[in-house]
Amino acid sequence: MTLLKLDPSFNQRKLEDLFNRLDAAEDREESMRLMVELKNFARGHFEQLHQFKHAMEQSDTTVTITNNLGEITYVDDNFRKMTGFAAEEVLGKTHRVINSGYHPDSFFRELWLTILEGKVWRGEVKNRHKNGGIIWMQTTIIPLLDREGSPGSFITFRKDISREKEMEHRLIKTMEDEFERTFDALINMIYKVQRREEDGRFFHTMIKGRLAKTLGLPTELGEGIFLEDFLQIEQAERFKEKYQAAFLGEEINFKMEFNELYLYFTLAPIRENGQVVEVVGSAVDITSLEEAEQQVRHLAYHDQLTGLPNRSKLAEDLDAWIAQDNGPFVVFYCDLDRLKYINDAMGQFAGDQVISTIAKRIEDVTWGQGNLYRYGGDEFIFVLQDDCTDEAMEQIGNVILKQINKPLIIAGKEFFITCSIGISRFGTHGKTSEQLINHAGIAMHYCKVNGRNGKLVYSKEMNKTYNDLILLEGELRRALTKEELTLYYQPKIDVESGEIIGMEALTRWFHPERGFISPQHFIALAEETGLIIQLGEWVIKEACRQQKQWKEAGFKMQRVAINVSALEIQRKDFTAKVRNILEETGVPPQCLELEITENSVMQNTEECIETMNELREMGITLSIDDFGTGYSSFGYLRKFPINHLKIDQSFIRDAFHEPSNAEIVKAMIQLAHTFGVKVVAEGVEERAALEFLKHQKCDYYQGYYFSRPVPAEEFESMLVTE
Repeated sequence: MTLLKLDPSFNQRKLEDLFNRLDAAEDREESMRLMVELKNFARGHFEQLHQFKHAMEQSDTTVTITNNLGEITYVDDNFRKMTGFAAEEVLGKTHRVINSGYHPDSFFRELWLTILEGKVWRGEVKNRHKNGGIIWMQTTIIPLLDREGSPGSFITFRKDISREKEMEHRLIKTMEDEFERTFDALINMIYKVQRREEDGRFFHTMIKGRLAKTLGLPTELGEGIFLEDFLQIEQAERFKEKYQAAFLGEEINFKMEFNELYLYFTLAPIRENGQVVEVVGSAVDITSLEEAEQQVRHLAYHDQLTGLPNRSKLAEDLDAWIAQDNGPFVVFYCDLDRLKYINDAMGQFAGDQVISTIAKRIEDVTWGQGNLYRYGGDEFIFVLQDDCTDEAMEQIGNVILKQINKPLIIAGKEFFITCSIGISRFGTHGKTSEQLINHAGIAMHYCKVNGRNGKLVYSKEMNKTYNDLILLEGELRRALTKEELTLYYQPKIDVESGEIIGMEALTRWFHPERGFISPQHFIALAEETGLIIQLGEWVIKEACRQQKQWKEAGFKMQRVAINVSALEIQRKDFTAKVRNILEETGVPPQCLELEITENSVMQNTEECIETMNELREMGITLSIDDFGTGYSSFGYLRKFPINHLKIDQSFIRDAFHEPSNAEIVKAMIQLAHTFGVKVVAEGVEERAALEFLKHQKCDYYQGYYFSRPVPAEEFESMLVTE
């Protein structure tokens, strides 16, 4: 094989024709002529070949020819200049003499498969210089086919591109450095994930960004790093789940708390030929946003004053518990009694202190047994989940009441407050959150109008009673304006002389349709709704008006006692109102007695004492009513500017039957006398009770034994004329 094959101007047929004609020449002259023609043909083409060879040697390309065994049969002078090897050093040898070892065996196998099929191969080959240096060569290998069309040899053109490769390397390095700087400067994090075919393990080939450094993640990965190599097992498992979905072709977005930061992740699958070959992930630090969202959620679901979950959280939790069917639970609806009195007397700040203190007290005794919520205002709801038996309900209710009843110190002053609790049980009293809260609320209100400071479990019968109370409130408002109310009077008797020394005015309501309505129903309702202010003022006016009327009729004026609620006496304008009524009616202050229940004065002790001193200075007689039923102590008798102490009828009725009650009454009388206070016994219905009181030196009594409460017209018969 020669280089003539490479010359497109070489006419192979003409050469063969000259040889054929020369063989067939019959005489010498024709042979000589053909020889001259052949000589000229060869001289011309060899001149062209010489020019071609000279041109090749002047170029930056080297030419080599290799036989089909891979042995070098021809090299030009450029080969020596380019590789450092002389022709004699490589002829008869293979190209392994310049193999740098850079390319794998598979590279050369594919090369030979291509050229043996008669195809041209083009590519870049990293070769070795004789001095050990490296030469990158742009290489083209062309098969030279024999007559049968099979590659008989191969001609190779090589061009030294080492400089270009060096420039390319520098450019790539520059771009990589720029790439590194760009990603390192990113506030967020970007990473790549691949999956190893043999075992499906995930490994990261890149982790970049300032966030990665903040998280303490590796950024120099070399050939890559497996997920388990830099994450804890639990973290790795969570990421595996997300990666598996991404390698199935899904684009994944998720939030996760990672190394004390909240991150938002995005996973984008990269496809080649329809297959996911890689996943590109990014992460953004959303900690400040997440914390802001949590703060907003906390504000939306928690009370700012107490920090307790609020009404919205209660509804959400109850609905969740019911949906999850996690078993029975009990709702305790706790409403503080008469917190408004403290707000009115001490201001909203004092009321807030009470709310915070009570919340802490309830939380202390219910911790670990359920959840406590501030439902609104002075209302709390506790959901019992631990033990929902009747015994547990009873115990929890009692513990809460006991905690709330403890004294409160607000602004250096001691207060007492009570609570009414309504209870409903899931399943028994309702199957929805709305039903349970509503029914517990009905039981709570029922408790309030039946004495407060207690607990009641909801029953269906309460619905009608509660609805009646709501209607009754409207009718009571009308009764106050339409004079449906009247006063009855019950005499107070001197125990020793049996003489009438005064009376107590008691409100009675005769409804035009319902008839007589017990004070036990409407007085508690008036206190609960605030109507007690209007009702109390009416009673004082009406009692004083009646006193004036009796005076004008010629009867001797006697002291009339009137019950005053806690809400009334804690109002700052109460003293002024009483003074105005006395001035309008002309009734002397000495003829008016105000009875204040024990619990009323204990709710706001200091403020009540201040008002009581003002009333006492006016000449009004003051009494503590229902003594023994509240939670005061005898020590408070020394603080209260009172004239009389009324022992509750519950002690009197059984005093001569129950030794313990008798001893209590005896102690009350003795201590009251020690403090210079007169004693009035309520509920005397039998002669034996009166004799017992005489023996104990009680001062006054009232009760059915002498007279029931009677209208003013009947009471006139008991009055003494002047």
